[in-house]
Amino acid sequence: YLPTSHNDSSTTQPRAMSVFNNAFLALIGVVLSAYSVYVEHKTEHLDDGPDGEDFQALCDIKAIGASCSAVFSLPEGKMLSFFGIVPEGHALDIPNGVLGMLFYSYILIRYFTSKQYTGLSTLFTPTVNMLISSLAIASSVFLLRKLYIIQELCVVCLSTHIINTTLWIRATREGLDSSHMKTQ
Repeated sequence: YLPTSHNDSSTTQPRAMSVFNNAFLALIGVVLSAYSVYVEHKTEHLDDGPDGEDFQALCDIKAIGASCSAVFSLPEGKMLSFFGIVPEGHALDIPNGVLGMLFYSYILIRYFTSKQYTGLSTLFTPTVNMLISSLAIASSVFLLRKLYIIQELCVVCLSTHIINTTLWIRATREGLDSSHMKTQ
């Protein structure tokens, strides 16, 4: 048995599960999110190349009917403008993959600095983590519903939704545990 986080020796879990700590999941999330931005950029600029180059995303798998490039080009692929938070074409009209990279970077920074007291320590409290993770899971639920409606399979999307769900469950448990500890 190992601690559930590198800073908490009071809770243990089986050794096999320790590989899937939040830092590992967040690192996978960063890579998947970066890849989604790459695919979106490549498909958006297909005709801009000198040769009119063909681009085939690794996540476009015809054998199982998966097409992430089709999904990333949907209007929902830029949720900030889709929901009217920023105007379309604005500098902050960024792909969801960039938002994902920001979220997973937050998880990584929190994981490695959670017990260090810094001026920004209030950003990394269990309550703030639960709030930020709740926003991520709400986004995942919205986007997963859209995938279901359009009957599209996106392997990268589903992978990030699974990661977001896992991180949200862990953040909720931690947030509830910390609020329970405060009331005792």
